[in-house]
Amino acid sequence: GLEAVNATIQWVKKTARGFRNVEHFKTAIYFHCGGLDLYPHESR
Repeated sequence: GLEAVNATIQWVKKTARGFRNVEHFKTAIYFHCGGLDLYPHESR
C-alpha cells in the first residue's frame, strides 16, 4: 500500500546522503519501488 511506498522512499532518502543530484535520487526511488524482476529469464 501507500504506507509501504512511503516507508521505502524514507529509507532511500536516509541511505541516499551521497546523492548530489535529484535525478539520481528519483532513479533510486523508481528502482526500489518499481518491483522489477532483476534476474534474466531463460528463453529456450
